[in-house]
Parts: sequence; C-alpha cells; structure tokens
Amino acid sequence: MKDSTLQIVERFWAHDLGLDTDGFDRTEILCSVQTLYNGVQMFRRAGQLVVAVPASQQERVQSSMVGCSVDEVFSASWLKSALGKHATKILGPADAYYADETTFRSPDSSVARELQEEDSVACRQLQGSLSATEAEDSGFRFDVFPSFGVFSGSMLCAAANYSLWKPSIAHIIVATHPEYRRRGFAKAAIGALAQHALKRELILQWSAVAWNVNSLALARVLGFEYYCTRIFARLRS
Repeated sequence: MKDSTLQIVERFWAHDLGLDTDGFDRTEILCSVQTLYNGVQMFRRAGQLVVAVPASQQERVQSSMVGCSVDEVFSASWLKSALGKHATKILGPADAYYADETTFRSPDSSVARELQEEDSVACRQLQGSLSATEAEDSGFRFDVFPSFGVFSGSMLCAAANYSLWKPSIAHIIVATHPEYRRRGFAKAAIGALAQHALKRELILQWSAVAWNVNSLALARVLGFEYYCTRIFARLRS
C-alpha cells in the first residue's frame, strides 16, 4: 500500500485507541484511555499491544497487566479475567486487513449489480439464511446502501456493502447464502463494491475473526494486506 494510506490508517487507530499523537508509543504494552465507546479494545501490531479502556476501567486493567508479557495479556480469557463482571461480551480475536488502489486485485464483477430498495425482500431472505453467529460476525444489514449483489434467478446469492469509518475507511461487510458459497459470488459482489469505494478515494478495510480462515484467505487473494489483530469487550452500561 502507499505510505499515505498507511499514515491515514495509523492516524485512525491512534484516535480510536485514545493515543495523543499520530504515531504509537513503541513500548511493548500500553494502556490508553479512550472516550469514544463503552468498551475495552486490545490492539496488537508488530510486537506492540495497546489496551484502550474507558477511564473507569484504567486502574483495574493496568494493575492486571503488571508483570505480564504481550502474549499473556492478548487473549480473550485474560481480558475476561481482568474485567470480571464488568464485561458483557468479548469478541475476537479478529484480524484487520487493508487495501488501496495499488494493492486491490479487482475480480470479474460483471455479474454483480448495485442493489436498490426494491431488492429489500431478497436482502432479508439472504440475512435470514445466516446463522445467528454468522449474522453477528458479518454485521450484514439489508438496509445499508450502497450495496452490491449477485443473483441466481430471484435468489440473492451474495451481497456486500460498507460502513464509513470516518474520515476515509470503507469497512466492508459481506454475506453469502449458505447454499451458494465458494462459487465466486461473494468475490464478484466485493469487486463491484470496492470499485465504488475506490472511486471515492476510500481505503478498503476487511476484518474477520481469526478462525474464519476462508474469509481471511479471500481477503489476501483480493490484495488486502494484514495490519493488526484486535479483541473487543463490551462493558455494562
């Protein structure tokens, strides 16, 4: 990716993690205070771990980190132990990948088309075909536009859309009907969506839980480059 792309991505994460500067403190483990969301985020990249917490949890988490290595701290079990009853759900680990116009390998997307509001019934059917875990992991919603999809007759086989992580990151969301997987439908939908986002000078972001090896393999095939791994804990209000 371009140096300017990496700089934008790093600035985004510095802000999200509550760091004071555009860059990261290169100490191995850092506990930062963030004010953007009611959760704890663990961010691991290139041997460094940042644990971003609300101010109310800083003392608890920081004291639990004393004497621990990066490998010991970076786990869902450690985070659950450190937060105790304050955590409602822990998500991850999940890998984040990025691509820009210099790295994205655009597949044949001629079979995909932009979805319209009149396709909402087909989108609901696609969403309903996913298991509860798949629906949560993908984050797919039928009412997000722009969306692109691939049909077989009246069946929406795969659809992709993105949410804008300001100022310029397009977080890609994709869903594929269980009966139409590994047939290139998702790749075509993503290709059409990516072209739309890149024309608007957005950076493409792909994130998937670490155990979803098929999703992460597809990201690499499409030219996405690994950036970081995250674990997130939702906190009680």
